[in-house]
Amino acid sequence: MDLKQYFDAYQFDSRRAEESLLGCCLDFFDNSFNNDLFSYDVFIIGVPEGRLSLGNESCDLAPDEIRSSLYGLYEGEWGLKILDLGNLRIGQTVEDTYSILEQLTTYLIESSGVLLVLGGGHDLITPIYKGHCAFGKPLNFASADAYLDFQDRDNSYHSRSFLSHLLESKESMLSNYNLFGYQTYLCNPSEVHLLNQMDFNLIRLGEVNSDLNEIEPYIRNTDHLSVDISVIKASANTYSSPNGMTAEGLCMMLRYAGLSNRVRSVLFSELNPHLDKNSQSAKVYSQAVWYFLEGLHLRKDDLLTENFSDLKLFYVHSELTELVFYKSLVSDKWWVNFSNQKPSAENLLPCSSLDYLKAVNGELSSRILKYIRFK
Repeated sequence: MDLKQYFDAYQFDSRRAEESLLGCCLDFFDNSFNNDLFSYDVFIIGVPEGRLSLGNESCDLAPDEIRSSLYGLYEGEWGLKILDLGNLRIGQTVEDTYSILEQLTTYLIESSGVLLVLGGGHDLITPIYKGHCAFGKPLNFASADAYLDFQDRDNSYHSRSFLSHLLESKESMLSNYNLFGYQTYLCNPSEVHLLNQMDFNLIRLGEVNSDLNEIEPYIRNTDHLSVDISVIKASANTYSSPNGMTAEGLCMMLRYAGLSNRVRSVLFSELNPHLDKNSQSAKVYSQAVWYFLEGLHLRKDDLLTENFSDLKLFYVHSELTELVFYKSLVSDKWWVNFSNQKPSAENLLPCSSLDYLKAVNGELSSRILKYIRFK
């Protein structure tokens, strides 16, 4: 795939920057690039596409604003090989942009690298999703967003309705969807009820803010995470709310995403530079990317194998079913299985130590109850 026809290079002036800044510690793709593309751990691409971001079209200016903040941060002690491919050349139509982004998603994550997409609108999740579908495996997707982005009565497609279309897509590879930080008073109750009837996890803002550690098991099992800047309180977005996640909370969530052995792509979307006072929201995204990279560096090889040699088992009786909890001796992460299921890696479901402690005390957490209901 000839990438040079699809990208405009990002111009970073390293002559005026300290050598230890992140912008001086990665590579930039341009017409003279001749390195081995697949030797890189991380690919960063900007997608300045905001035509379907209703009322927030200026989010197409966000990629370079995020970079400006990101590359002024100091590099961590990572040892990661990072390549900034530049900004995708936008198509004559939105569909043209989607088509190229879909192909690029498949091509880049097939190389075993991780793809970071600087949007652009949240609707870009659709071509990213289709790019993942090319591998023919069930997918777990997640979003951090104040809104559902699901409209049951509206057939038009845009950044506020993409979830409806993902569910109806002919690829039908979406196995599970997690939504973090939605605000109840901003969402249609009937649509919330409908989504809750599916094997989806809708986590309200209060639950996210009360204990972010409980979000980690959901992220651990996710292939892709999208972030809509509206999830952050008073952020640079037409639809932002005075309530929301904190910047620190988002950074913690992205660190968990980096630590996950399954996450292969992340989308940062809906940041409107025209509304971004002192570039505060751009700085939130840049620091979230930094924490993702730190988590990626710290990824541990605790992918489950059939011999379970690095796991400690705990058996717990409950009125509904017999539970077997597994604790990793490598990462301290927890999983759960039901005793009537064959003990295989694919049957282990991510959970937390709190889920285990509740079960020991005779109480099943909402996560375990949902596992029992749908698994």
